[in-house]
Amino acid sequence: MNYLIARVNDHKEKYRKIIADNTVFYNLPSNLKNHHEYTPTYKLEDDEWYSVNNFSKKDFCIELIKDKFDTTSYKPLTKAEPCNVTYLCAFQDNTVYYFQRVFKHSVLERKKAVILGDEIAVKENPKQIILSDNADAIYVINEDTLYFRKLETISPIFVGIDVLYREATKKEVSDFLGQTFIHTGEGYGVEKVGKANRRRIAIAIENFNKLKKEQKTVVIKYTNDYYPQLNFDGNSFTIKSEDDMKYLLYGLEQLYYTTPATNEKRVANSVSRILVNGK
Repeated sequence: MNYLIARVNDHKEKYRKIIADNTVFYNLPSNLKNHHEYTPTYKLEDDEWYSVNNFSKKDFCIELIKDKFDTTSYKPLTKAEPCNVTYLCAFQDNTVYYFQRVFKHSVLERKKAVILGDEIAVKENPKQIILSDNADAIYVINEDTLYFRKLETISPIFVGIDVLYREATKKEVSDFLGQTFIHTGEGYGVEKVGKANRRRIAIAIENFNKLKKEQKTVVIKYTNDYYPQLNFDGNSFTIKSEDDMKYLLYGLEQLYYTTPATNEKRVANSVSRILVNGK
């Protein structure tokens, strides 16, 4: 038996029953094996998925997954409720959960339409929710793994999962700008640091703080060598703008590289570790 339920905007009774039969609502993608443990520094290829292992142990895992699946207490979805649905969940073969966000454009309002089939007729269709070809998130029980492609799409389903791609707090940004190798100028400060750079700072400070003192010195020299446009006096970089901050953070994350054949300097927008001998 397969089940399709809906999450609605009702704090007391969150879920509604839609269908319980042998319908296959979603198919398991054949390329699901092409997955990468989620990291903000990796950009997916078209045939790849992000993954989060040991998902049921995470704070942002929802009760629907943690508890035994049981729809007996759920009310049926009424004709008036499709516009109140925030996401769909299909539970299939007792092994896989499929989740789909429901946006306004996913709900077709009642309209008259010409039905073309064995019998041509004008009928008034009820409200309909369009099922996507691919689910936005897939949880495989026996792997305890969640698969997805866009973190921002599934964040409202798994509240708190955006901690995987968090922004640095105001204090963290302030502490970062207070580093001895950074000097701010022309009014640039904590309040001027935008969302994108706050996210980069959250990643950079975690990785940079793990380095030994001599390694940090190497990284700072590497940054200056690759991006000399940043004002560097031998001890600190003068950061006057969001672009200055971005290029400094690229350096701290060691994203600059040189092509071996053409000797062209570039910056990587996606990073994945290469394992050597399984390490």
